[in-house]
Amino acid sequence: MAQAYWSSVFTSSADQTWAVVRRFNGLPDWHPAIRASEITGGGDGLTPGAVRLLTGADGSTYRERLVALDDVGRKLTYEIVEAPLPVRGYRSTLHVQPVADTGGAFLSWHATFDPAEGTTAQEATTVLEAAYSQAVAGIHTIIA
Repeated sequence: MAQAYWSSVFTSSADQTWAVVRRFNGLPDWHPAIRASEITGGGDGLTPGAVRLLTGADGSTYRERLVALDDVGRKLTYEIVEAPLPVRGYRSTLHVQPVADTGGAFLSWHATFDPAEGTTAQEATTVLEAAYSQAVAGIHTIIA
């Protein structure tokens, strides 16, 4: 399996940062490449099993399933059901931790996946990490 990873330090507290990240249906609020999100099944956007349909700024669509939401550990795990990305078997976790010496937060975004046929692991990782960097920059703008 291949991996992708992105992380960032926030001046906002772990609780403030988690309040943004934990909303499975809230991606359009902070990811500039996503214009809409709709829960299409499996319960509400905070229940494992919930499925969201994302619409990209370019009109592309992504279907993703919430696997786990851990408010105590501040972890959200989801998997891609269907997306125009060069990956298969994608599972990702966003984890928010407190930064002890500043009172801020540390956000990590880690995914495992298999590259799609005709794509190298490095090519797929580059695509994913570019999306993560945009998303994390978006979080910074709304909780600055």
